Amino acid sequence: MTDQAKRILVTGAAGFAGGIVARVLRRAGFDVTGTIHRQEADDDFRTVRCDLSEPWGIEGDFDAIVHTAGVLPYRQPSMLDYKRSNIDAMQQLVAFAKTHGVRRVIYFSTIGIYGDFRGNPTVDEDTPRINPDAYGMTKYIAEELLRESGLDTMSLRMPGLIGPGARPVWFTNTVERFRRGEPVTIYAPDYETKNFVWAEDVADFVAKLLTQKRWDIDRLVLAARTAVTIRALVTEMKHLMESASKIRVAESNRPPFCLNPARALTRGWEPRTPNGIVQMYLSGVQSEVSAT
Repeated sequence: MTDQAKRILVTGAAGFAGGIVARVLRRAGFDVTGTIHRQEADDDFRTVRCDLSEPWGIEGDFDAIVHTAGVLPYRQPSMLDYKRSNIDAMQQLVAFAKTHGVRRVIYFSTIGIYGDFRGNPTVDEDTPRINPDAYGMTKYIAEELLRESGLDTMSLRMPGLIGPGARPVWFTNTVERFRRGEPVTIYAPDYETKNFVWAEDVADFVAKLLTQKRWDIDRLVLAARTAVTIRALVTEMKHLMESASKIRVAESNRPPFCLNPARALTRGWEPRTPNGIVQMYLSGVQSEVSAT
């Protein structure tokens, strides 16, 4: 580890993403403090309870903040919830960082900022935003607040994270349908996509970014290194799970798109392949089933 960042504040440390980041950073030798709100963090790092949308009464000196906290669309929050979670919390983060001399911030953003992918089959950092929903819009405003702060910042734009205990996303929902033997419907089955990330790979990348002397870009798109067709991926899931589910193909009005992580790859991003993610996730699912 270099002297670039040793004392790290991780927001949302009781959540899925924040918990993984905090544990990975601890293993890498960082001094980690995590914020929690309603849940408890089941780990050995120090935690502080606070509402991130209000002024942060957090004691301690920090070299960097990794901001993972936020409400997710599957909980069906209101516009006010999005504003408090994304915009108000980012305003308080920037104020805290400037007051306490925090130099660097890594923000867990989303590909939802792009909105409608129509006409953009390949999505990278420069892809235009088209009509994002409330979630995507408020996450983008948070990015802009961070970018204008004058701090050294990095926004990681990524699809839903995959890993043990992951929140509902297409990948985890599909595995669950295979597990129950229910039909699985896919769209654009032969389109090649890279739109998958393993949560621990992201945490490892965060640790790597924190040791770098400078960032020459303030946003990066994260995705798998290699592409796979949806048909091939779900066929692999079905095979490994020995599922009796039928795979059905249907048409969709929403065009497919593929994330391009080329810039992230040149900055140290080392993702698993989509098939590797399937194997890792299913090994965890099978372990959970065996333990019950």
